[in-house]
Amino acid sequence: MAGSRRKPFNLLYSFALLSLFCIVCICVISAFLLSHFLTDNMLERDAVVTMQFVQGMAGSEDVVHYFEAYDEPVGGAGADSSVDEDQPQVPEEFFTRIATMPEVLRSNVFAADGSIIWSSQNRLVGNIEANEELERALAGELALEVGETEDTFEQEEHLKFKGSVVNFVENYIPIWNTSKDRVVGVVEVYKVPEALFTSIARGRQLIWGSALLGGIFLYGALFWIVRRAGLLIQKQHEQLVESETLTAVGEMASAITHSIRNSLASIRSSAEVMLEGVEGQCLDEVAQDIVEQSDRMAAEIRELLAYSRPLSYNPEPLQANEVIRQGLQHYERAIAKQHIDVRVDLDESLPPFQGDAILLRHVFDSLIGNALDAMPRGGDLTIRNWMAADGRNAQIKIVDTGQGISAEHLNNVFKPFHTTKSNGLGIGLALAQRVVEQHGGKIELTSREGQGTEVVLLLPIVR
Repeated sequence: MAGSRRKPFNLLYSFALLSLFCIVCICVISAFLLSHFLTDNMLERDAVVTMQFVQGMAGSEDVVHYFEAYDEPVGGAGADSSVDEDQPQVPEEFFTRIATMPEVLRSNVFAADGSIIWSSQNRLVGNIEANEELERALAGELALEVGETEDTFEQEEHLKFKGSVVNFVENYIPIWNTSKDRVVGVVEVYKVPEALFTSIARGRQLIWGSALLGGIFLYGALFWIVRRAGLLIQKQHEQLVESETLTAVGEMASAITHSIRNSLASIRSSAEVMLEGVEGQCLDEVAQDIVEQSDRMAAEIRELLAYSRPLSYNPEPLQANEVIRQGLQHYERAIAKQHIDVRVDLDESLPPFQGDAILLRHVFDSLIGNALDAMPRGGDLTIRNWMAADGRNAQIKIVDTGQGISAEHLNNVFKPFHTTKSNGLGIGLALAQRVVEQHGGKIELTSREGQGTEVVLLLPIVR
């Protein structure tokens, strides 16, 4: 099965997307958190200043006694609760000063039971309110609420802002008794601090603008660095490819020159014998030698062309036994000439496997040819196949009793242009491995010098 080709990794494109996403996330989250911190901090600080001012006035003008007196039951046990002179006197000057503070639209004063005992809007006096901020203030905590006048124009203090949206702040300020152990009242200050919100808005703009400019600068700097690195890597890759290409061309030229030179020398010698007409020399044998050397050169050129260009893969169901027999038939004359004893044990029940007939014939031609080259003075060649234990592959073994391969060269047998033969290009096994792997199979070679070589192929069968 042909392997799928993966697109090359684009460093610059991947970095541009990933870094942009990360920088945008970091900048947005940081700006969001800083904006909220700035807003909450400035509003809280303004509320604390307002609280300190109100509590300071309350302490200096002895207003706390008013709240303490108002908080106590009127009269004693059995006293007439309708006696007006027992009611505490309202400190109008203190409350008026709070109501006329800058940016204050409304001020309410609550007793400890939550009832309004004074208000800048007289109609509210006597009402009892219950809200979360008031309860927190009655518990001794400074509470504030922030909102917008939008959708709340029905309130009296919002009427002058009708048609616009204005931010407001409600501060609920607890008033403690003289011993500071109990809250005796709460002062609500409702105001529109335009200057404060203007400062907050400018601060937010500064934070978001800084985050934007910082993100752009960081992204640009990193992009520039990675782009330069990518260009440098590309240049070095091109130089490396060029160097490897020149090395491969040198190895290929050396292998081709060596192989063709041997064949040409043999052809020349045979031609000289024919020209000189040496007595006792059979001209048929000389001519046959020329033909064999010419065929060898043609086969090497075909092998080189097959290795140098992309493989044309045309899969079809094939019988392993038929491909093996065709390979042996191709070498019948060489087998007989070298006195090779061939033993073939083929499993006729093997299912077919999916493959390209031309490419796989080349594989078996190369493997059988290598085995014969390793046994120039005769030997045994064994070929057998069977179903692999996994039930998904056909297993084919080719064993010879030739000279074998030394441990020094064994690790390089599948390396292109590496050969231990006097004549050969050294691409037969490299091409065989490439073909087998393209078929989704596997090839393994084991050998010991002087004891022969064993090649095992695994090819997936058709299901």
